[in-house]
Amino acid sequence: MITTVTLNPAFDKMLSVAEIQIGETNRTQNVFTSVGGKGINVAKVLRDLDTEVTATGFLGGEVAPIFVEKMKEHGIENRMVPIRECTRTNIQLYDAQGRRTELLEQGPNTTAEERTALLNEVAQLSAQSSVVAVCGSAPGGVDKPYYRELLRAAKQSGASLAVDASGPLLKAALEEHPRFIKPNRSEMLELMERDEASDGEMISFAEHLVQSGIEYVLISMGARGAALLCGDGVWRGAAPNIPVKNTLGCGDTMVASFCISLQQDLSPADMLRNAIALSSANAMTLEAAHILPRDYRALLPHCMVTKIG
Repeated sequence: MITTVTLNPAFDKMLSVAEIQIGETNRTQNVFTSVGGKGINVAKVLRDLDTEVTATGFLGGEVAPIFVEKMKEHGIENRMVPIRECTRTNIQLYDAQGRRTELLEQGPNTTAEERTALLNEVAQLSAQSSVVAVCGSAPGGVDKPYYRELLRAAKQSGASLAVDASGPLLKAALEEHPRFIKPNRSEMLELMERDEASDGEMISFAEHLVQSGIEYVLISMGARGAALLCGDGVWRGAAPNIPVKNTLGCGDTMVASFCISLQQDLSPADMLRNAIALSSANAMTLEAAHILPRDYRALLPHCMVTKIG
């Protein structure tokens, strides 16, 4: 079983508008709504691939019943921890030119009792899981010491720990040496404390992360593919040429792919190829964090991976 941990889930609304007029009334068309947050998105993709997955994290307020129902529909085992405050709602606005504007709520505050309950839940699930993926941002009350304690609970029973975070949370995670991390380009620059860097400079920095005890570092580079670094070397993979409908959730899809790869102990080349193919399949659908298995299978032969070091 794979477990995902979403500290700050979100009820997502995608809306389309001809043109956003600041300070004016904007009439929108509802494209769709979904339950999300990075860990929830990972869980949805895993279920698209018929993989057993349990989701935990904080969940509360008027949107909680929607999450419960949607997770049931997706076949995700629900072990979310109830909280008093309301889980956030995020809005994605798409204009006629295809530009996306995001309105992201900060999220609820959590109490000490709620945080302790989640620690206990994660520790229990770790004992039943081959991989635990801790993904996304954190709500109020979650500081670095708590986050590190949560990561230790996630791997205390021998589960492989995967982390997809940014900023201070990612820096805190490095101190707990997860087996896998997936920074994108901007997150790598944050770690490097740089405004800009070449691909080669980012790869060199990631090599130091591997030497420090992170087994796999996957750098996602959007349309330019991705780079995977591990003790066996460096691999680069190119994204296939596809009709892109939506890039939202592509990074989460890569994390889902690596959860399966860690579970199956695949080679680095296959890990990277599968991740790029799955992410590309996500980009071919309008809904975030959703793939069609036939698209994934069709894309695999077109994902070229090369060892470069």
